[in-house]
Amino acid sequence: MDQADAARPTRPAADWTRAAEGIQLAGIAVFLLMNTLGVLPWSFWVDAIALWPVLIMSAGVRVAFEKSRAPWLLLLGPVLVLGSLAWVAGGARPDVSPTGPWREQRSARPEGTRNVELAADLVGTRLQLASADTLSPETLIEGRSLAGDADAQFFVEKSGDTAEIRLRGAHPRVFFVPGRKQRFELRLAADLPLRFRVNGAMVRSQLDLSRGSFAGARLEGVFLATELRLPRPSEPQSIKVGGVFNSLTLTVPEGTPVRVHGPGLPFNAVDRGSAGEPGRPGYDVNVEGIFTAVEVLTTPGPARITPTATSGKAEAEPSATTHSKAEAEPSPAERPR
Repeated sequence: MDQADAARPTRPAADWTRAAEGIQLAGIAVFLLMNTLGVLPWSFWVDAIALWPVLIMSAGVRVAFEKSRAPWLLLLGPVLVLGSLAWVAGGARPDVSPTGPWREQRSARPEGTRNVELAADLVGTRLQLASADTLSPETLIEGRSLAGDADAQFFVEKSGDTAEIRLRGAHPRVFFVPGRKQRFELRLAADLPLRFRVNGAMVRSQLDLSRGSFAGARLEGVFLATELRLPRPSEPQSIKVGGVFNSLTLTVPEGTPVRVHGPGLPFNAVDRGSAGEPGRPGYDVNVEGIFTAVEVLTTPGPARITPTATSGKAEAEPSATTHSKAEAEPSPAERPR
Protein backbone atom coordinates (compact mmCIF):
# COMPACT_ATOMS: atom_id res chain seq x y z
CA MET A 1 0.00 0.00 0.00
CA ASP A 2 2.80 2.35 0.93
CA GLN A 3 4.65 1.42 -2.25
CA ALA A 4 1.55 2.17 -4.36
CA ASP A 5 1.14 5.54 -2.71
CA ALA A 6 4.79 6.31 -3.30
CA ALA A 7 4.50 5.39 -6.98
CA ARG A 8 1.48 7.65 -7.50
CA PRO A 9 2.55 11.03 -8.97
CA THR A 10 2.19 13.92 -6.57
CA ARG A 11 -0.03 16.83 -7.52
CA PRO A 12 1.87 20.12 -7.74
CA ALA A 13 0.70 22.88 -5.45
CA ALA A 14 -1.33 25.63 -7.06
CA ASP A 15 0.72 28.70 -7.97
CA TRP A 16 -1.82 31.44 -7.27
CA THR A 17 0.67 34.21 -8.02
CA ARG A 18 1.20 33.04 -11.59
CA ALA A 19 -2.52 32.38 -11.98
CA ALA A 20 -3.36 35.96 -10.97
CA GLU A 21 -0.72 37.41 -13.30
CA GLY A 22 -1.89 35.25 -16.19
CA ILE A 23 -5.56 36.16 -15.72
CA GLN A 24 -4.75 39.87 -15.57
CA LEU A 25 -2.53 39.72 -18.66
CA ALA A 26 -5.11 37.74 -20.62
CA GLY A 27 -7.88 40.14 -19.58
CA ILE A 28 -5.94 43.21 -20.72
CA ALA A 29 -5.24 41.43 -24.02
CA VAL A 30 -9.00 40.99 -24.50
CA PHE A 31 -9.53 44.78 -24.22
CA LEU A 32 -6.68 45.39 -26.69
CA LEU A 33 -8.22 42.88 -29.07
CA MET A 34 -11.53 44.75 -28.91
CA ASN A 35 -9.59 47.92 -29.74
CA THR A 36 -7.92 46.44 -32.81
CA LEU A 37 -11.22 44.95 -34.00
CA GLY A 38 -12.97 48.30 -33.66
CA VAL A 39 -15.42 47.05 -31.04
CA LEU A 40 -13.96 49.37 -28.41
CA PRO A 41 -12.43 52.75 -29.36
CA TRP A 42 -8.86 53.53 -28.41
CA SER A 43 -10.22 56.54 -26.54
CA PHE A 44 -11.31 54.01 -23.92
CA TRP A 45 -7.78 54.12 -22.50
CA VAL A 46 -7.95 57.92 -22.15
CA ASP A 47 -10.63 57.46 -19.50
CA ALA A 48 -9.30 54.20 -18.08
CA ILE A 49 -5.90 55.68 -17.27
CA ALA A 50 -7.55 57.95 -14.70
CA LEU A 51 -8.14 54.80 -12.63
CA TRP A 52 -4.41 54.10 -12.21
CA PRO A 53 -4.68 53.83 -8.35
CA VAL A 54 -6.41 50.48 -8.93
CA LEU A 55 -2.99 49.10 -9.94
CA ILE A 56 -1.65 50.06 -6.51
CA MET A 57 -4.64 48.35 -4.89
CA SER A 58 -3.89 45.22 -6.91
CA ALA A 59 -0.27 45.30 -5.77
CA GLY A 60 -1.44 45.69 -2.18
CA VAL A 61 -3.61 42.58 -2.50
CA ARG A 62 -0.55 40.64 -3.64
CA VAL A 63 1.57 41.86 -0.72
CA ALA A 64 -1.19 41.02 1.77
CA PHE A 65 -2.08 37.50 0.62
CA GLU A 66 0.94 36.06 -1.23
CA LYS A 67 2.33 34.44 1.95
CA SER A 68 -0.96 33.99 3.75
CA ARG A 69 -2.98 30.84 4.41
CA ALA A 70 -5.43 31.87 1.70
CA PRO A 71 -3.21 32.61 -1.33
CA TRP A 72 -6.20 32.16 -3.64
CA LEU A 73 -7.24 35.66 -2.55
CA LEU A 74 -4.53 36.90 -4.94
CA LEU A 75 -7.20 36.58 -7.62
CA LEU A 76 -8.81 39.71 -6.15
CA GLY A 77 -6.02 41.71 -7.84
CA PRO A 78 -6.98 40.96 -11.46
CA VAL A 79 -10.66 41.17 -10.47
CA LEU A 80 -10.11 44.77 -9.34
CA VAL A 81 -8.15 45.75 -12.46
CA LEU A 82 -10.32 44.02 -15.05
CA GLY A 83 -13.52 45.03 -13.27
CA SER A 84 -12.46 48.69 -13.41
CA LEU A 85 -11.69 48.42 -17.12
CA ALA A 86 -15.04 46.76 -17.76
CA TRP A 87 -16.76 49.56 -15.83
CA VAL A 88 -15.22 52.17 -18.14
CA ALA A 89 -15.86 50.08 -21.25
CA GLY A 90 -19.52 49.87 -20.28
CA GLY A 91 -19.89 53.63 -20.72
CA ALA A 92 -18.93 54.96 -17.29
CA ARG A 93 -16.66 58.01 -17.31
CA PRO A 94 -14.91 59.05 -14.11
CA ASP A 95 -15.37 62.77 -13.42
CA VAL A 96 -11.86 64.21 -13.32
CA SER A 97 -12.66 67.78 -14.33
CA PRO A 98 -10.84 70.50 -12.43
CA THR A 99 -12.67 72.83 -10.13
CA GLY A 100 -12.48 76.57 -10.30
CA PRO A 101 -13.76 79.48 -12.38
CA TRP A 102 -13.77 79.45 -16.18
CA ARG A 103 -11.33 81.79 -17.89
CA GLU A 104 -13.06 83.77 -20.65
CA GLN A 105 -11.01 84.85 -23.67
CA ARG A 106 -11.62 86.65 -26.95
CA SER A 107 -9.15 87.59 -29.67
CA ALA A 108 -9.68 90.17 -32.41
CA ARG A 109 -9.07 89.23 -36.03
CA PRO A 110 -5.71 90.60 -37.21
CA GLU A 111 -6.05 92.83 -40.25
CA GLY A 112 -5.47 91.04 -43.54
CA THR A 113 -6.04 87.53 -42.11
CA ARG A 114 -7.03 84.99 -44.77
CA ASN A 115 -6.02 81.69 -43.13
CA VAL A 116 -5.82 80.24 -39.63
CA GLU A 117 -3.39 77.72 -38.16
CA LEU A 118 -4.06 76.23 -34.72
CA ALA A 119 -1.41 74.36 -32.71
CA ALA A 120 -2.38 72.53 -29.53
CA ASP A 121 0.29 70.90 -27.32
CA LEU A 122 -1.74 69.44 -24.49
CA VAL A 123 -1.77 66.75 -21.81
CA GLY A 124 -4.91 65.44 -20.12
CA THR A 125 -7.25 67.86 -21.87
CA ARG A 126 -10.79 68.00 -23.27
CA LEU A 127 -10.86 70.23 -26.36
CA GLN A 128 -14.08 71.42 -28.02
CA LEU A 129 -13.79 73.65 -31.08
CA ALA A 130 -16.58 74.73 -33.43
CA SER A 131 -16.74 76.94 -36.50
CA ALA A 132 -19.30 79.67 -35.89
CA ASP A 133 -20.78 82.08 -38.43
CA THR A 134 -22.38 84.13 -35.65
CA LEU A 135 -19.17 85.82 -34.48
CA SER A 136 -18.71 89.50 -35.18
CA PRO A 137 -16.51 90.32 -38.22
CA GLU A 138 -13.84 91.73 -35.87
CA THR A 139 -13.55 88.49 -33.85
CA LEU A 140 -11.19 85.65 -34.76
CA ILE A 141 -11.73 83.29 -31.85
CA GLU A 142 -13.51 83.32 -28.51
CA GLY A 143 -14.13 80.81 -25.77
CA ARG A 144 -13.19 79.75 -22.30
CA SER A 145 -10.81 77.41 -20.51
CA LEU A 146 -10.86 75.57 -17.22
CA ALA A 147 -7.82 74.22 -15.42
CA GLY A 148 -6.29 73.89 -12.01
CA ASP A 149 -4.33 77.12 -12.53
CA ALA A 150 -4.30 80.13 -14.84
CA ASP A 151 -1.81 78.71 -17.37
CA ALA A 152 -4.49 77.26 -19.67
CA GLN A 153 -5.16 79.87 -22.36
CA PHE A 154 -4.63 80.64 -26.04
CA PHE A 155 -2.39 83.13 -27.84
CA VAL A 156 -2.74 84.65 -31.32
CA GLU A 157 0.09 85.86 -33.55
CA LYS A 158 0.09 86.93 -37.20
CA SER A 159 2.49 85.66 -39.85
CA GLY A 160 1.82 87.09 -43.30
CA ASP A 161 -1.84 86.52 -44.06
CA THR A 162 -2.10 83.68 -41.51
CA ALA A 163 -3.30 84.01 -37.92
CA GLU A 164 -1.49 81.48 -35.73
CA ILE A 165 -3.43 80.32 -32.65
CA ARG A 166 -1.56 78.41 -29.97
CA LEU A 167 -3.29 76.59 -27.13
CA ARG A 168 -1.25 76.26 -23.99
CA GLY A 169 -2.42 73.96 -21.25
CA ALA A 170 -1.48 73.95 -17.60
CA HIS A 171 1.70 71.97 -17.04
CA PRO A 172 1.19 68.78 -14.99
CA ARG A 173 3.15 68.90 -11.77
CA VAL A 174 4.25 65.26 -12.18
CA PHE A 175 4.23 64.32 -15.83
CA PHE A 176 3.71 60.58 -15.40
CA VAL A 177 0.73 60.93 -13.07
CA PRO A 178 -2.46 61.93 -14.91
CA GLY A 179 -4.08 64.89 -13.23
CA ARG A 180 -7.55 66.36 -13.40
CA LYS A 181 -8.43 67.08 -17.02
CA GLN A 182 -8.43 70.69 -18.17
CA ARG A 183 -10.92 71.93 -20.75
CA PHE A 184 -11.09 74.30 -23.70
CA GLU A 185 -14.39 75.34 -25.30
CA LEU A 186 -13.73 77.55 -28.33
CA ARG A 187 -15.54 79.12 -31.29
CA LEU A 188 -13.69 80.14 -34.44
CA ALA A 189 -14.68 82.39 -37.35
CA ALA A 190 -16.26 80.12 -39.97
CA ASP A 191 -15.16 82.07 -43.06
CA LEU A 192 -11.42 81.39 -42.58
CA PRO A 193 -9.78 78.11 -43.70
CA LEU A 194 -8.37 76.28 -40.67
CA ARG A 195 -5.34 74.02 -40.53
CA PHE A 196 -4.67 72.48 -37.13
CA ARG A 197 -2.23 70.27 -35.27
CA VAL A 198 -2.90 68.43 -32.02
CA ASN A 199 0.12 67.00 -30.22
CA GLY A 200 0.16 65.47 -26.75
CA ALA A 201 -1.23 62.71 -24.59
CA MET A 202 -4.64 61.80 -23.18
CA VAL A 203 -6.47 64.47 -25.20
CA ARG A 204 -10.13 64.07 -26.19
CA SER A 205 -11.07 66.49 -28.99
CA GLN A 206 -14.44 67.33 -30.52
CA LEU A 207 -13.89 69.53 -33.58
CA ASP A 208 -16.98 70.61 -35.51
CA LEU A 209 -15.92 72.41 -38.68
CA SER A 210 -19.04 71.48 -40.66
CA ARG A 211 -20.07 75.15 -40.86
CA GLY A 212 -16.58 76.37 -41.66
CA SER A 213 -13.51 75.72 -43.75
CA PHE A 214 -10.84 73.04 -43.45
CA ALA A 215 -7.29 73.09 -44.83
CA GLY A 216 -5.65 70.01 -43.29
CA ALA A 217 -4.77 68.45 -39.93
CA ARG A 218 -2.14 66.43 -38.13
CA LEU A 219 -2.68 64.38 -34.95
CA GLU A 220 0.42 63.15 -33.14
CA GLY A 221 0.72 61.63 -29.68
CA VAL A 222 -0.55 58.95 -27.33
CA PHE A 223 -4.17 58.26 -26.35
CA LEU A 224 -5.62 60.95 -28.61
CA ALA A 225 -9.37 60.55 -29.15
CA THR A 226 -10.57 62.86 -31.91
CA GLU A 227 -14.07 63.41 -33.29
CA LEU A 228 -13.88 65.51 -36.44
CA ARG A 229 -16.86 66.84 -38.43
CA LEU A 230 -15.98 68.35 -41.81
CA PRO A 231 -17.77 69.97 -44.76
CA ARG A 232 -17.34 69.07 -48.43
CA PRO A 233 -13.96 70.32 -49.68
CA SER A 234 -13.40 72.22 -52.90
CA GLU A 235 -10.01 70.54 -53.31
CA PRO A 236 -8.39 67.39 -51.83
CA GLN A 237 -7.39 67.72 -48.17
CA SER A 238 -5.11 65.59 -45.99
CA ILE A 239 -5.37 64.34 -42.41
CA LYS A 240 -2.34 62.63 -40.85
CA VAL A 241 -2.54 60.47 -37.72
CA GLY A 242 0.70 59.46 -35.98
CA GLY A 243 1.66 58.00 -32.62
CA VAL A 244 0.12 55.07 -30.76
CA PHE A 245 -3.21 54.21 -29.14
CA ASN A 246 -5.14 56.92 -30.98
CA SER A 247 -8.62 57.06 -32.48
CA LEU A 248 -10.23 59.24 -35.14
CA THR A 249 -13.94 59.42 -35.95
CA LEU A 250 -14.42 61.40 -39.14
CA THR A 251 -17.89 62.58 -40.16
CA VAL A 252 -18.45 64.04 -43.64
CA PRO A 253 -21.48 64.85 -45.82
CA GLU A 254 -22.87 61.97 -47.84
CA GLY A 255 -21.15 61.60 -51.21
CA THR A 256 -17.80 63.01 -50.02
CA PRO A 257 -14.89 60.70 -50.96
CA VAL A 258 -12.75 59.57 -48.03
CA ARG A 259 -9.67 57.39 -48.52
CA VAL A 260 -7.80 55.92 -45.53
CA HIS A 261 -4.19 54.87 -46.13
CA GLY A 262 -1.93 52.86 -43.86
CA PRO A 263 -1.59 49.37 -42.40
CA GLY A 264 -4.69 47.62 -41.10
CA LEU A 265 -5.06 44.62 -38.81
CA PRO A 266 -3.40 43.50 -36.61
CA PHE A 267 -1.71 46.85 -35.98
CA ASN A 268 -4.63 49.19 -36.70
CA ALA A 269 -8.40 49.01 -37.04
CA VAL A 270 -9.20 51.28 -39.94
CA ASP A 271 -12.32 51.95 -41.94
CA ARG A 272 -11.08 52.36 -45.51
CA GLY A 273 -13.58 55.16 -46.07
CA SER A 274 -16.13 55.68 -48.83
CA ALA A 275 -15.81 56.13 -52.57
CA GLY A 276 -18.22 59.06 -52.67
CA GLU A 277 -19.40 60.72 -55.84
CA PRO A 278 -17.06 60.31 -58.85
CA GLY A 279 -14.95 63.33 -59.59
CA ARG A 280 -15.66 65.09 -56.31
CA PRO A 281 -12.64 66.14 -54.18
CA GLY A 282 -12.40 64.49 -50.79
CA TYR A 283 -10.21 63.66 -47.82
CA ASP A 284 -7.12 61.47 -47.55
CA VAL A 285 -6.45 60.06 -44.06
CA ASN A 286 -2.87 58.82 -43.65
CA VAL A 287 -2.32 56.52 -40.66
CA GLU A 288 1.36 56.69 -39.76
CA GLY A 289 1.21 55.18 -36.26
CA ILE A 290 0.20 51.84 -34.75
CA PHE A 291 -2.69 50.70 -32.58
CA THR A 292 -4.86 53.34 -34.20
CA ALA A 293 -8.57 53.18 -34.99
CA VAL A 294 -10.19 55.19 -37.79
CA GLU A 295 -13.96 55.31 -38.37
CA VAL A 296 -15.65 57.16 -41.22
CA LEU A 297 -19.29 58.27 -40.91
CA THR A 298 -21.53 60.18 -43.31
CA THR A 299 -24.47 62.52 -42.79
CA PRO A 300 -27.30 63.05 -45.31
CA GLY A 301 -27.84 66.26 -47.20
CA PRO A 302 -25.48 68.85 -48.67
CA ALA A 303 -23.00 70.89 -46.71
CA ARG A 304 -21.12 74.03 -47.54
CA ILE A 305 -17.92 73.76 -49.55
CA THR A 306 -14.60 74.27 -47.82
CA PRO A 307 -12.72 77.17 -49.45
CA THR A 308 -9.12 76.73 -50.44
CA ALA A 309 -6.45 78.06 -48.12
CA THR A 310 -5.29 80.57 -50.72
CA SER A 311 -8.46 82.03 -52.13
CA GLY A 312 -10.65 82.03 -49.02
CA LYS A 313 -13.71 81.76 -51.31
CA ALA A 314 -16.39 79.14 -50.95
CA GLU A 315 -18.75 77.70 -53.51
CA ALA A 316 -22.21 78.24 -52.11
CA GLU A 317 -24.67 75.38 -51.96
CA PRO A 318 -28.26 76.46 -51.43
CA SER A 319 -30.99 74.51 -49.69
CA ALA A 320 -31.33 73.48 -46.09
CA THR A 321 -29.26 70.63 -44.78
CA THR A 322 -30.85 67.62 -43.17
CA HIS A 323 -28.80 67.08 -40.06
CA SER A 324 -28.49 64.01 -37.93
CA LYS A 325 -29.23 64.27 -34.23
CA ALA A 326 -25.58 64.98 -33.52
CA GLU A 327 -25.62 67.85 -36.02
CA ALA A 328 -28.85 69.33 -34.74
CA GLU A 329 -27.60 69.67 -31.20
CA PRO A 330 -25.07 72.50 -30.72
CA SER A 331 -21.78 71.70 -29.10
CA PRO A 332 -21.09 73.09 -25.63
CA ALA A 333 -18.80 75.65 -27.25
CA GLU A 334 -21.77 77.07 -29.17
CA ARG A 335 -24.32 77.12 -26.37
CA PRO A 336 -25.10 80.53 -24.95
CA ARG A 337 -23.62 81.16 -21.60
